[in-house]
Amino acid sequence: MDLRDSAGGVRRAALGAVMAGLFLCAAPARPSALETQSGPVPAPYTGLDLVTGNDYAPYTGEDLPGGGLVTELVRQAFAVGGRRYDVRFMPWKRGYDGVVLGRFLATFPYVRTPEREREVLFSDPVIEVRQFVYLSKRSAMEFHDGGAGGKPGGDSGGVTDFRGRTVCQPAGYALPAELEELVQLGRLTRHTPSDLGACMRMVATGRADALVIDEYSAAAAIVRAGLAEEIRVSERPFAVVTLHLVVGRATPGAEAMVAAFNDGLKTLKQQGVYLRLLAAHTVQPLP
Repeated sequence: MDLRDSAGGVRRAALGAVMAGLFLCAAPARPSALETQSGPVPAPYTGLDLVTGNDYAPYTGEDLPGGGLVTELVRQAFAVGGRRYDVRFMPWKRGYDGVVLGRFLATFPYVRTPEREREVLFSDPVIEVRQFVYLSKRSAMEFHDGGAGGKPGGDSGGVTDFRGRTVCQPAGYALPAELEELVQLGRLTRHTPSDLGACMRMVATGRADALVIDEYSAAAAIVRAGLAEEIRVSERPFAVVTLHLVVGRATPGAEAMVAAFNDGLKTLKQQGVYLRLLAAHTVQPLP
């Protein structure tokens, strides 16, 4: 064989290999049509993370199994639609403010308030919970569930029991709207320590008269702080509220993000995964 032909053949083969490599590099890194039929394709990483906070057992916390009940629900609801995001734990106010400013994609779990409605979009309810009033056994304060239809805050009791008192609200948490109004009117004093455990200790020692919080996170905080003998709870709930995932209104694709989460959450309920996760975190749905 002519050496020139041989060399040419080698050169042609090498060129073919290089071109093939270039075509492979240029091809989009995505599954084929057959692969996409087997399951949802994860959405591309956006550069933004989901954020939540600590000290809110059983819902969220780095030290909880799976990061807590709501963290697991959020991750799995997005995963149903092929969306996977990192979850970062940080101080509540920092995380929420970061979502409003578009630094983070979404945060959870949050109670709906008029102020937040102006800043973020709310998902469908992730869970419904009852808020109770927690008081020190040293305090003479009582909470009466008064008003028409049993709604707290009526003339015969409820919110009137808080007038002239001191309430504790951890940083990043929201007071019920009726109590927030009393604070703004100067009829209720508010203390805002760094976390829920600090609030429980303030109530137990009489530095605050009351704390309004849901029954599951309160139970966890009382046990952690060893205050079971110091704290008492109202016989009737202050209110029934829902907890949500929230996305900043200014975030591009915010509505689509919320819709995708809602669809995933609905699927988890249809598949029975939702109730299994509640049971795993010892949280029971309201009757």
